[in-house]
Order: sequence, then structure tokens, then C-alpha cells
Amino acid sequence: MKNENDELSTNKREFIEFLEKASINQSLKKKKENNLNPEEDIHLNSLITKNISLFTKNPNYKMLAWLITQLLIFSLFILAITIFRNEIVPYVNSL
Repeated sequence: MKNENDELSTNKREFIEFLEKASINQSLKKKKENNLNPEEDIHLNSLITKNISLFTKNPNYKMLAWLITQLLIFSLFILAITIFRNEIVPYVNSL
């Protein structure tokens, strides 16, 4: 009878140790996820000015690249509206 109780208690101990190790691993993973460096975050501004940073660290050039990109996006938007107004709307009205 004692032999069975000893086996049961050793199984319980092993199971408890396994659970403790698993909980420690989970807590370590959460700590690693929470401790990301801010340098590892990806921002749109850094994506646009990334290639400029290869040549110079001057923030004025980074701002220039950002402004040129914004003007390009705005120009494409205006072009799309113009095409829509001059080509597509008259075609739809003629149907």
C-alpha cells in the first residue's frame, strides 16, 4: 500500500514540477514580448526615409523625403479624381 502511495506522490510531484516549469516559461515569453525595444517598432516615417538615412543623418533630408512622398500621394489622388470626373462620369451618364 505504501508503495502505491509513494508512486502516486512521485507522479504528483513530477506533474507539479512540470506545471511550474511551464508557467515559468510562459512568464518569460510574456516578459520578452513586453520588453521590445522601441527601435524595433516599425513606423511609416521610418519606412519612407529609410533609404535617405543610408546616405545622411541630417533630419532636413528626412523631412524633405517625407514631404516629397506626401506630395506624390496627393498628386496621384488628384490625378485619379480628374480621370474619374472626365472619363468615367460621362461614360456612365451616356448609358
